[in-house]
Amino acid sequence: MQSHPLHSKLTTLNSKLAGTIKWDRLHQYLYSTDASVYKRNPLAVAFPKGKNDLQEIIAFAQQHKIGLIPRTAGTSLAGQCVGEGIVVDVSKHFTEILKIDPKQNTVTVQPGVNRDALNQVLAPLDLFFGPNTSTSQYCLLGGMLGNNSSGTTSIRYGVTRDKVIAVEALLSDGSEVVFKPCTASEIKEKAALPTLEGEIYRQLEEMLSDPKTQEGIRNEFPEASIHRRNTGYALDVLIDQRPFTSDGSLFNISKLLAGSEGTLAITTAITFALEPLPPKHSAMLALHFKSIHDAMNAVVPVMEHHLYTCELIDKTILDCTKGHPGFKEHRFFIQGDPKAILLLELRNNDKEILASDLQKLEATVAASGWSYAAVPLWDEAIDKANALRHAGLGLLGNMIGAGVFMMPSTLASFGGISIIGWIASSIGAFLLAKIFAHLSKMMPGTDGGPYAYSK
Repeated sequence: MQSHPLHSKLTTLNSKLAGTIKWDRLHQYLYSTDASVYKRNPLAVAFPKGKNDLQEIIAFAQQHKIGLIPRTAGTSLAGQCVGEGIVVDVSKHFTEILKIDPKQNTVTVQPGVNRDALNQVLAPLDLFFGPNTSTSQYCLLGGMLGNNSSGTTSIRYGVTRDKVIAVEALLSDGSEVVFKPCTASEIKEKAALPTLEGEIYRQLEEMLSDPKTQEGIRNEFPEASIHRRNTGYALDVLIDQRPFTSDGSLFNISKLLAGSEGTLAITTAITFALEPLPPKHSAMLALHFKSIHDAMNAVVPVMEHHLYTCELIDKTILDCTKGHPGFKEHRFFIQGDPKAILLLELRNNDKEILASDLQKLEATVAASGWSYAAVPLWDEAIDKANALRHAGLGLLGNMIGAGVFMMPSTLASFGGISIIGWIASSIGAFLLAKIFAHLSKMMPGTDGGPYAYSK
């Protein structure tokens, strides 16, 4: 690997930092990938210890016209943490829970705080942070903000954008800002500032006040019903706020940062809304289908039962677990040889109400005729069934074959190595069956491995 012309200048930058910056081959290699298929060697990897370090790094990047790539746990599946600039890893030093307010049900954290670790701290207060990615034991809250992460329970608790209240950040000139809810008069005050922050408010106010711009955003952005998606910056969310929509919530640029993948600012602290702990009791119905098409058609009617989660296990994953000693005990509930299984979870603090809700769900399923078996699960049986589903991505990643595509994720196999290639498409539940059939026609001769959950 040839030395970059700026490597000598990084020595000077490193001397100014309380943290460190590395540009040796090992660190370039370690940070050349995330959990995606993409690989790019970064110029360097910075481990800032505080805001002053971040400001020095931003100034260096501005001077030398280098991109900055904020990074936390690197669990992204679409290459968001990969690039040829300076990777800014805040997972090492920005790890404090700054404030918990149980009266307001809020928490303020630095971006390097782990989601599950936070919930362990919050549990004695009967509170938790709702969005729960499949990597929640590893992922960090700054990354969840950048990715607008959701997870299996987003049908109940929403996505990270729904939970963010305020963001403390550094802009591209190194200036400190706090993005939080603003009244119309506060927007005017911000827009009058002779700073980069003021310029941001001025441009957003001017752009979003234009009726033609509003019309274009409403016409061209995805339907509002497809809540969990990152199609461009969330301008459609901003125009639904006051003053652009009279009955909307207060204008809040922190909602724009959710899903921006660290491209708009470097976050130093985030305030999130919290939820009461989930209902204590849970029941599950495992629906067995003779085809993926039947499973997709069943999603819309079952979602009307206020499910806690709705997850798919397809035949590709099920076959991977056959004869596998680690999953033998987890397959106890499987009837016959289904092409797909939907795991439908209900929750309630009252077991009698929960049992009644389960009966109503079973009645809907029986009336539909799509499922050939519906197995109720309780207690530890639910944990075993979930473990089977959660093993899916790892099992698919180790497959060897001619090609596997996933929905919402795609995994393809080349030269005996399985590669995830299409990740996290958000599709309206009413379109699932139609789109899956279309994808199958687009990829004839390719084995499908759908790995999906309803949001």
